[in-house]
Amino acid sequence: MLTLDTLRPLQAMAASLFFKSKGRLLLVLPRQYGGKTELGVRLLYDLTVRPFATSSLFLAKDKKSGKKMTREKFIRLFDQKKFAVNTEQTYLKECPTSIIFQDSVDKEPDRIRGGTYSMIHWAEVAFSKLPQGETIIGVFQKVIEPTLTQTDGYVLLESTLNGPNGFKELWDKSEEFDFARLKVSFSQMCEWGLVTWEEYEKVKKRTLPDIFRQEYECEWVTFRGRAYPEFDEDNKWANMAPPESWQKIVSGLDWGYHPSATCVLFAYIRDGIIYVFAEIYSTHQKPTDTKDSIEARLNHYQIPKNHWVGAGDHEQDRNDALIDFGLTVVKADKRSVFGSRMKIKERLWKKTLVIDPIACPNLVRDLEAAVWDDKKDGEIDYNICSWGHFDGEAALRYLIEECSNVEEDEPVRNPHETDVNSAHAWLEQQRFLKGT
Repeated sequence: MLTLDTLRPLQAMAASLFFKSKGRLLLVLPRQYGGKTELGVRLLYDLTVRPFATSSLFLAKDKKSGKKMTREKFIRLFDQKKFAVNTEQTYLKECPTSIIFQDSVDKEPDRIRGGTYSMIHWAEVAFSKLPQGETIIGVFQKVIEPTLTQTDGYVLLESTLNGPNGFKELWDKSEEFDFARLKVSFSQMCEWGLVTWEEYEKVKKRTLPDIFRQEYECEWVTFRGRAYPEFDEDNKWANMAPPESWQKIVSGLDWGYHPSATCVLFAYIRDGIIYVFAEIYSTHQKPTDTKDSIEARLNHYQIPKNHWVGAGDHEQDRNDALIDFGLTVVKADKRSVFGSRMKIKERLWKKTLVIDPIACPNLVRDLEAAVWDDKKDGEIDYNICSWGHFDGEAALRYLIEECSNVEEDEPVRNPHETDVNSAHAWLEQQRFLKGT
């Protein structure tokens, strides 16, 4: 499996260093280039294809990513005639004890403890969605390393970069944990003839500069100054068009009372662009008041309740109060605050996030005023906020995460509404085209 005709150049380089360093490697390559995750899966294949008992573990940043990796990597690389593959495990059919377990670190990493593995591959380590209080080094020391002791097992930790977070701490202490390190930037790949400079410029042109430096040039980017310098007049659309009657509306809800405020943002998505068209911003507001304010907005824009979903901050009693009134509220995805901010920055830069400045003055104020904290990388400096808290910015983070699954196409209208037979035939045709 690990042959010159199956490995890309950077994979071959990394594999050579991996074995030379007795199977302990920290690997950083540009996003979508070099094949770092695929290399790890090929190494797992090479170990598992041997017909004797061996257990390995593939770790993803979260369960959803693990399932995606199974579809994109395991099913493609593992011969289905020889291997049984699903999202929980992959094993050699002629020797079912030669097995790879597939898991994630996003929920209770301690549950992984107790195994004995010949190899562990932790993918996209820097983006791991660890539970509160857990650290990358802590998970490695407490959970991963003990499972390799009896076998003197291999361990590959690979990632693109995500700011100077916990992965950098492990990178800086690599000698303490006997890791070799390999980091290759996008420009180095061009210099070595692995990527053309035309491709380099193409990717650079379409990528937010800070993200390009971080995820392609593999720099430990430290953010300073304004948090959202990308936010300018092109991201503002006064008197924005209201949503269509068929569109789903997404809200981000940041709960507060005083001095922080409760902020609710309303948005719809069309052609890949998020339109934030209204906000609620109020201190001293109780859940019943918030419910009334939300319903007033829905009535004003003639939005049915079942066309609205809110992503609420983790004050479940307040979320439940809205749910009791028949409103759909899910818990906001807060696993990566910095990652959510990067999504906002990228959308602002690409102009796929627009805000009505007249209807959403508090959100606009937050985006224009927020600055990075000089002492905490990836965090906003809340000390400069004289009005309580950046509640609009927080609500926008929740909204951005929830928007990923809501975009809908405008429904096609039946052109034969006045002719019953023609209308029925048209509907049958649409069902056929959709395969339903």
